[in-house]
This record gives sequence, C-alpha cells and structure tokens, in this order.
Amino acid sequence: MMFTQLPDDVLFHILSHLDHRSLSRLSQVCKSLNVFVNRDAVWRKAAKGCLNSGITWNGTDIDGTIVVHNRRNRMSLRLMGHSQEVNCLDTKNGLIVSGSRDRTARMWTLTSSSPLATISMIDRVWSVAISPTQSSFVTGTACCEDASPLRIWDVERLACVCSLGSDFRRGAGVLDIAFESPFQLFTCGYDTFIRQWDLRLSPQKCVMEWEEPHDSALYCIQTDGNNMIASGSSYYGVVRIWDKRQARCLQFFQLSSDSVSSPVYCLRFSSSHLYAALATALHCLDFRQNPAHIT
Repeated sequence: MMFTQLPDDVLFHILSHLDHRSLSRLSQVCKSLNVFVNRDAVWRKAAKGCLNSGITWNGTDIDGTIVVHNRRNRMSLRLMGHSQEVNCLDTKNGLIVSGSRDRTARMWTLTSSSPLATISMIDRVWSVAISPTQSSFVTGTACCEDASPLRIWDVERLACVCSLGSDFRRGAGVLDIAFESPFQLFTCGYDTFIRQWDLRLSPQKCVMEWEEPHDSALYCIQTDGNNMIASGSSYYGVVRIWDKRQARCLQFFQLSSDSVSSPVYCLRFSSSHLYAALATALHCLDFRQNPAHIT
C-alpha cells in the first residue's frame, strides 16, 4: 500500500509527529499530499508552538477565520510593514499593537492582511501595552524630544487621549509597561524609576514611585496583581522584588556573574515562581523554598 492510500486516521496520526517545517516540505511532494497536509486538523498540534497561531495550550482555536497553517507566515509578513526592526509588541484577543525604531506604532488584527492604522510618533517606540478592556493602548518612547514619553491612545479614534507625567528628564525612555487593572499601570525605563499610574486621577503625577538603588536602567517589570512587583535591571541580571507598601526593595537576586553581565530582558511572575530571561539563559526562582531556589 502506498503512503497516500493509508486511511485518513492513520495519516493524521503519522503527521501529528511532524513539526511545521516537516509538514511544509511534505506538502510540496505532490498535489494529493498538498491537499491532505493543508487541512486544519493536521496543523492543529504543530500550531500550538507557533507565535500568534491562535491555538491555546488545550487546543482551543480562538480565531477560526484564518487557515491554521497560514497564520504564522502572515503574521511575520505583516510585521514587516515597519521600515525598521520592531522593538515591542502586545496582543489581546486578536488585537495587536507594535512599536518600532522608525518612530511609528501600528495596530493590527489576526484577520487583517495589512496594518489597520499607523501612528507617527516623535521618538522611537520602546514599549506598548493594551489595556485589559482593549479600548486603549499606551506607548512608551525614547524621550529624546521635548514631549512626554508616555501617551494613551484611543483604539477606535486612534487619537491621543492624554500624556502621563510632566517631569521626565531627557533620555528617560520607557522600556516596559504593565497594566494591573483597566485604571492602573506600572512603567519603568532608563531613568531607574518604577512608577505606578492611576488613570482615574490627574495624569500629570504618578501615584507612587520606587528608585533602583544602584542607578541601573530597568528593562522590564511585572506584578502579581496584589502587592508585589518584580523588576529586571540592565546589569548583572539583577532581579528585585518590591512591596508596593514599602519604599525599599524586599529582596534582590543576581542571576549573572560579575564577568558576564547581562540585562534582564523579560520577566514572568507569580506567587510561587519567577522566570527571568537573560541574554544566554532562562532562570527560574522557586519561592516555595526558603531561601528561594534559583535554576
């Protein structure tokens, strides 16, 4: 019996062991295999590991309007709409906002073949964050011009609603933004400060701020949704744990050696674990042990 003569359920089982590259090659063998391999059922397992595939960890398809095997390639092509490299990206339920060195922010959806909108900015865009309600998003820029680096944009009107803060010094670019609720967000960046903003109050002043004690730029920030904040510094892989009710940090961890310094590029944080991505390694802190165990 030839391969293409096998029953469909047997073919599905065989193809479920292939990654997306192998499936792409197999689809080029002949017309009959091309038709079979390009079925959504074949690509469903491979798509779980692909960026923005729309397939969740339990197999649920959150966007059934795009053929599964096309999603990753279409996303890569759309992001090339920026004339320079993409610095930042945030997604929520199919809405995508990206920022670039070419001083633009772009809004996308998984179903659009081109950007829905392009916003020209004064500075390079270092960070973006979509609000939990998806009615607005925030951009953080390099702060090299005489304008606030933090701006809130209305999704429907694509208009700037307001600017946050008025006392940023020149070069105090915002490198990360994290929403904790529809009204509260945290920011950090080159000026070494963590700031908490409440959009229900005056946008000119932050509610609280915390300063990195070693005068290092802060690359990333995360919260646990309660009282704890984690920040990642630009030198020696330093991660700090803060309590919003106190001015000083509670604890810090140095994840890279003195001879090989690396910024902390990304954090993920919960009550039991913290994951930190450095230049050449991914570290896990287990808070269930005392002291915290680092791997």
